[in-house]
Amino acid sequence: MKLETELPAGLRHGNEAPGDDAIERNLHELLDERARRRALGSRSRAGITPEEAEVRITRFLRDRLDEEFEVTDVVQLSGGGANECYSFRLSRGGGSERLVLRIKSHGACCETNVQREFSMLNAVKSALPVPTAYWISPGSDDFGSPAMITSFAEGVSAPTDAVPLATGLGTVYGPRLQKLLAPQFVEHLAHLHAYDWSGADLEGFDIPSAQTTQALDWRLTFWDRAWDEDAFEPHPTITLTREWLWRNRPPVDQVSLLHGDYRNGNFLFDEHSGEIKSVIDWELCYLGDRHSDLAYAMLPAWGSVGESGEFLNSGLVETEQFIADYERISGLTVDRERLNYYMVYALYWSVISLIGTAPRNADLRMTQLDVMYNFIYPGLGAYFSKELNRLVSGVSA
Repeated sequence: MKLETELPAGLRHGNEAPGDDAIERNLHELLDERARRRALGSRSRAGITPEEAEVRITRFLRDRLDEEFEVTDVVQLSGGGANECYSFRLSRGGGSERLVLRIKSHGACCETNVQREFSMLNAVKSALPVPTAYWISPGSDDFGSPAMITSFAEGVSAPTDAVPLATGLGTVYGPRLQKLLAPQFVEHLAHLHAYDWSGADLEGFDIPSAQTTQALDWRLTFWDRAWDEDAFEPHPTITLTREWLWRNRPPVDQVSLLHGDYRNGNFLFDEHSGEIKSVIDWELCYLGDRHSDLAYAMLPAWGSVGESGEFLNSGLVETEQFIADYERISGLTVDRERLNYYMVYALYWSVISLIGTAPRNADLRMTQLDVMYNFIYPGLGAYFSKELNRLVSGVSA
């Protein structure tokens, strides 16, 4: 198909800010708040020390617990992307539990909302293993940025003898772990998408209508606005892909709860037993088309080559096996055309984050990950751009 270069009437966004009805209200406010922070001209919040974290956690919990308690063993954790994470032990009622404080960064490469993540964790806790979400601080008074406290998730994100890789890229699990983890990886995604969320409290989300493009329209408008506000210069791949995505968007047949970043590196497992203990990093969660999560897990950058030379999606499962097992467990069909559409979509928003938002936030000194945001992420963005060019030029509609 030859890609058209003119959008249908009503779909031209240009540099105009979308109206409130074109994007979820929560995310519209999120981008407005980001613009306000950026107007300050520098990082508006410095990191806190573990000692300060202990003081703040104690003060926060004192207003929420009616019993005597003690906060000890506060340690800053590695990982978590641009967010600050601290583990600590909460002792009360004769027992203790290890918990985690996650503080949102003002300069993450993807703008996210803590209320949405908190609501989603509570909504899916009966469908698949996730950290227990205990408390939320949606403002900045308690910890300097929005934050939440969850249970501590045990396990590792990659084999301990593997070379650490940025963002989980190309994680190789090895034959034993790959065979143990792959069925669980598919099963958890299938259960998530088939889950009946109708009775869930989804504060922070607008609910899209099935059999429409509403869920997709909201996402495209969000990423279009992010690019328009973040990019240092126009990029032909973004321009052409944006037009193709709007022109060819398919209706969502069934609205599912979506992880948004489902892949290797975003689940923790017991290295000995091979059991997935927790699916983590729900910051990009939303309600929409199941094919979006499926396509994202299949991005070439997350995969690796198996023993027999076959490509393993997210380093775990071959494509046809992935689709067949997913359909069997979920009872949902996988439409190859929609899967291809959402592969383009996944690459599109990834490129916006990697070559638009990340360098912009680094330039504004809003992140402590300047090296990653200036060098590693744009390099990955260039690779994703190449994949976008390949896919869009060969897509038919």
